[in-house]
Amino acid sequence: MKRFLGRLAVALCSGCIIAYYGEFVFWATPDREGMNLGGIIAVWLLYSIMAYPFLCVVSYFKVRDPWAIFLAGAFYGWFEEGIVVQTTYGTPDTPFPMSISFTALAWHAPIGVFVGWYLVRRVLSQNKHLTTVALACGIGLFYGLWGIFWWNEPPQPMKELLETGRKDILFVHFALFAFGTTALLVLAHWFYQRLRPTEFSPSRIEMWTVGVLVLLYYAFVTVPAAPRALWVLPPLMGVTFWALRNNRRAEVRCNAIVAFPERVKSLNYLLLFNIPLVAGAIYFLALANDLRLPTNLVFYYVATPLGAIVWLISVVVCGRRGRIQQSSGSRLE
Repeated sequence: MKRFLGRLAVALCSGCIIAYYGEFVFWATPDREGMNLGGIIAVWLLYSIMAYPFLCVVSYFKVRDPWAIFLAGAFYGWFEEGIVVQTTYGTPDTPFPMSISFTALAWHAPIGVFVGWYLVRRVLSQNKHLTTVALACGIGLFYGLWGIFWWNEPPQPMKELLETGRKDILFVHFALFAFGTTALLVLAHWFYQRLRPTEFSPSRIEMWTVGVLVLLYYAFVTVPAAPRALWVLPPLMGVTFWALRNNRRAEVRCNAIVAFPERVKSLNYLLLFNIPLVAGAIYFLALANDLRLPTNLVFYYVATPLGAIVWLISVVVCGRRGRIQQSSGSRLE
């Protein structure tokens, strides 16, 4: 029971970290339904539930290096967008088959998992303040440029503030939201490091329970809502798991869940507040100059094909590992 509670705590921290990028950075405003305190807590818990099977995949397939991390992120992206919700199969804004990559491969895998969950923890563990500042400023730059596009597609509260010229209120809303959610992110990283997990090894009962629940949801919710899921998702997951299985055969290091046990200095956590600081500066400057740029379209048309390309490269790189390992073993025999 103690070990299970420890795994649950890791899932809660991971869920908060991935939710920060997957929801709070993505929506980039409190002036939207569901972005109040109750909604934020609900999002955190939902993402923590989705983080548990993701962590099981990372643990079982010994996911550690960047290529394998991206494949685990692809699993997470398709789990969220292809099973829990059904945007993978096409939406009015993102037609099929572009929807296969956006947002699973274009957002969740590279931003939520690779940068947010993996790279930030790795950089924090190095305790190099300049490196942390550089990464945080880079994330903040992206956050600010992404956030200003919502002025072109504003929710009703934001639309009213823009139409009445109350840009100061709009900026305050964004700043409070960005700093408040980043405080949650910092706490999640702090708690994660305090847990100092040395293993994440779900029991067979846990694995079977998670697997059966996911399959039941897929069969009785996902497929009826989006019949296309019946033939789109299985090959995507199958190829991803094949590559990860070969990675498991070759990887000898500990997985990414427990990979960075070094104690992080307190200042290093605080340096993550450069994310909202830089994002807020960009938001302020864009508001002052009324720059309503379609930054979402730039990201969409670049990241969507790029995410698919990186997934294919990751499949090839990880897929070759098992065969190389087998070939080496045969020569030794």
